[in-house]
Amino acid sequence: MPRDRPASSRSESTRLHPADARTYWIASKIPSDQFLLYCFDSGPDDLDAEVVRLRERSARIDVLRRHVTEAPFGLDYPRWTSADPRTDAIVVNRAPHTWRQCLEAISSSFEHQVDPRVSVWCLQVYSNVSDAPGGSGPTTVAVLQLSHAAADGILASETARDLFGTHRLPPVTGCTSRSTGTELASTVRAAAVLPLRVALMVRGGLRARRDAMALGRATDSGSIPPPARSRALTALDVPPTGRTSVRTIVLAKTDLQAVGTTVTTFALTAISVALQGFLSAPADLAAEVTLARQARGSARNNFGNVGVGLFTAEPDIRARMLLISDDLAARRVRASHPLAEAARVSQDDVEVHVPAFLAEWGVAQFDPTASPPTVTGNTVVSSVTRGSADLTLCGGSVRFTAGFPALSPAMSLTHGVHGIGDTVTIGITSNSVAVPDPDRYEALLRDAIDRVRAALT
Repeated sequence: MPRDRPASSRSESTRLHPADARTYWIASKIPSDQFLLYCFDSGPDDLDAEVVRLRERSARIDVLRRHVTEAPFGLDYPRWTSADPRTDAIVVNRAPHTWRQCLEAISSSFEHQVDPRVSVWCLQVYSNVSDAPGGSGPTTVAVLQLSHAAADGILASETARDLFGTHRLPPVTGCTSRSTGTELASTVRAAAVLPLRVALMVRGGLRARRDAMALGRATDSGSIPPPARSRALTALDVPPTGRTSVRTIVLAKTDLQAVGTTVTTFALTAISVALQGFLSAPADLAAEVTLARQARGSARNNFGNVGVGLFTAEPDIRARMLLISDDLAARRVRASHPLAEAARVSQDDVEVHVPAFLAEWGVAQFDPTASPPTVTGNTVVSSVTRGSADLTLCGGSVRFTAGFPALSPAMSLTHGVHGIGDTVTIGITSNSVAVPDPDRYEALLRDAIDRVRAALT
C-alpha cells in the first residue's frame, strides 16, 4: 500500500528531515540518483502536446515542485522550498535509438547527477526506440531521474505514477519561494534553540541505549532473530572506477512465480545461481535487500537494508530457495519486531535533534575511497511493485518498467526488480572494474532464471 505523502506538502518551506538531509549531503560523495524507466507502446506522434501535459502535471506534484535551499551559515538543516518546475526539466531525444543505444544513453546519464538546489528531477524522453523487449512495435521510453533525497523507491514510484497517469491531481496551492530574510529568520530561531536540541539529543541517546540493550537481550534469549552476519569482500565489492552499464531482463510475472515463493525470493535465488557461475571462487555470499519501514514524520526516505544469505553452498536449487526465503523472513521479523522498532524510533529521535552543523560535519568525514573489511551484502537487490499497467504516454500504454540501483564504493553490481501490471523487469547495473562483460552476466542471469524455473516445475 502507498505510504502517506510527506508532510512537506502542507507547507511552502519545510526543513529536510535529518535522514533526507544526510542523503542530500552524502550524494556529493556517492552518486545516488534514482533512474525510473518506463517503456510505452507508442511512437513520436503528438509528442509536443504530451510534453505540455507532463509539464502541467509536474507542477501539481509536490515532490517535483520542490528544491533544496541551503540554510545561511549552515546553522539549520536545508529546507524544501516550493517553486514551479523548470521548463528544461523535460528533455526530448527525437533521434531514432535502438534499445541497446537507449540503455547506453541511460548509463551515460549516471555521470550527470541532478543538483537538488536547482531541480530534484529530470525526465529524458526517447521518442523513437526500436526493438525494445516485450513487443515488435515502436516505443517511447521515459526515464525519470530523481534525487534520492527527494524520495525513496516507493515515493519515487508514486511520483512517476502521478506524472504518467491520467487521474486528477490536486490543484497548486502556491509556488512562491520563501525570501532570504525568512530563511535567515528560521536559521536564527534554530540557533536560539540549539541548547534545547542538544539536551534532547542527550536524553534521546540515553533512551536509545536502553532500547538497544533490550533488543540485545531479546536476541540473546532467542525470542527475536539475530542480525545478519557480515560477509567477506569479493571481486564485486570494489569501487566503480570504470565504465557503468545497465541491462534489462523483461519477463512475464508468471515466469517468476511459483507455489510457496515470491517474485523477490525467486529473483534472489536466480541471482545466487548467476553469481555462482560468474565468480571464479564463489564464497559465502549475501545480498543487501531493501526493506520498507514505517514512515518517520516528514522523512521522504523510509527504508533499511538487510543482509540476506544466498546459500551458494547448497546445490539443490529448491532447497536453496527455501533457505533464502527463510532468511529473508527472519530479517523481516527482526525489522518489524516491537523491540527493534522501539530501538529504531529512539535512534531516530536522537538524529532528529542532532544540530545541523554537527550532522553535516559527520557526513563530511566519510571517506568513499576507504575499503570496508566486510560487507552486509555482495550485491544489492531492490524490489518494488509499481502498480497496475494503466500509465500512458503519447497515447500508448506502458509495456514495462525498470530501475537501476546506484553503485557504491564497495559494490559494483546491483539489481532492481520492478513490476508493473503483468510484467517484471530485472534491471542490472554494473561497472567494468567488476563486470568487464555485462552481456555475459546478463546471459548468466537469464540462464539462472530458466534453471530456477525448471527446478520448481
